[in-house]
Amino acid sequence: MASEDARYRETSQFQAWSFSPAQLAAMREKTNAIARQRIAERMLASASNPPTSNNTSHANTPDPSGHGTPNPTENSTPTLPDFLKPEEEALLVSFYVSELLRAADHLGVPDEVRATATVFFRRFFLTNSIMTYPPQEMILVALFVGSKAEGRFPRIIEFQQKFNTKQDILAGEFLLCQGNRFNFEVRHPFRALMGATMELRSYGDIDEQRIIAAEKRAHEILLFSPLMTDAYFHYTPSQIMFAALSLADRGLAERLIQETFHFVPPTTNNDNTPAVTPLPGLENPGIGRKEGGSKGMTTNDERAAIVGPGIRDKVMGTIEACRNMLSTELPERKSHWTSESIFKSQIRPVRKKLTKCRDPDRWNLSELQRQRREAGVRRADSEERPAASNGAKDAAIFGGDLSADAPEKKRRKVDGNGLEDPFGGPL
Repeated sequence: MASEDARYRETSQFQAWSFSPAQLAAMREKTNAIARQRIAERMLASASNPPTSNNTSHANTPDPSGHGTPNPTENSTPTLPDFLKPEEEALLVSFYVSELLRAADHLGVPDEVRATATVFFRRFFLTNSIMTYPPQEMILVALFVGSKAEGRFPRIIEFQQKFNTKQDILAGEFLLCQGNRFNFEVRHPFRALMGATMELRSYGDIDEQRIIAAEKRAHEILLFSPLMTDAYFHYTPSQIMFAALSLADRGLAERLIQETFHFVPPTTNNDNTPAVTPLPGLENPGIGRKEGGSKGMTTNDERAAIVGPGIRDKVMGTIEACRNMLSTELPERKSHWTSESIFKSQIRPVRKKLTKCRDPDRWNLSELQRQRREAGVRRADSEERPAASNGAKDAAIFGGDLSADAPEKKRRKVDGNGLEDPFGGPL
């Protein structure tokens, strides 16, 4: 049986959405640069090709100045706005994540739905710029898709009534799925926390009230801190759980790690051969052993490399790094993101800047969906025409007439008296 680590490495969360800090920063830089280039191109194109109605309505209107020459500013190159920087985009993403968490509290969704929707939202705006698609509308889309990904299937009208909005949530559903590369499985640290508390209780020498208090505080941290930071992009669910438990009660977290990674290799056997130890769950040497092999057995040196002091120090270093990341956004920071002074001094200037540099062609999700549907219909129509002309070629390959009236011809042939063998003539 594969280990838990091996199974996690097979998930899309690890293979497609785990990055080093340098890789994550490079992706955000690239996303921002591509968005700036494309939005600038669309703004210049729309400025050079104004709507026809504007041109015709003023075609015969005399110049107010009394001169027959056109206004020289009409043909001048438009000035591009000041685009958002990657750090400004990251600030807005964090702000809208806090808004998503507030919306999840308003809906009363389970913890898994809340966390999955937030992960979907952060993934989407990692590969798409916040200047391209409206984050406020994508909040409800993320909650809707996150609910379905976790096995809950709410009605759209319920979302609209809860938030008193007429937003077309389905208009952004495919965009969100596409931005997440259709990876809908998200693993969270909540069940790992339950397992950790069960393990702590099994020791028998830890006060129950201490365990309850640590579990409650760690759960509060898991509902906010990893979602407001990049923890899901850098660490595994178990590492995030240990970091949250360490913030809640460092002593209990270190006790768990010490009890897990405590193996010290003993001396060799009397005949100077390497000592072997059954893997956990295979303490009976006969279990899992095949002729000529030692399945289920490992030398003490190999076991020390898995659960020895050396790997313990490495795990502690990773958990400490994750702990430092979570400590920047503790649950007490909720009031920071809802503070009016913070909104006026930090968020409002960036949002005002966003209104001037947003994508003119993709900001309206409903209109974008309508245009793409019409383009799909036109493309399908254009593909059907050559297909009809190629009916003779297809008939030569597949047999029979593939034209539109082929079923009628076949029916007439079957109804006639020329059919002798239902399976055709001899081969």
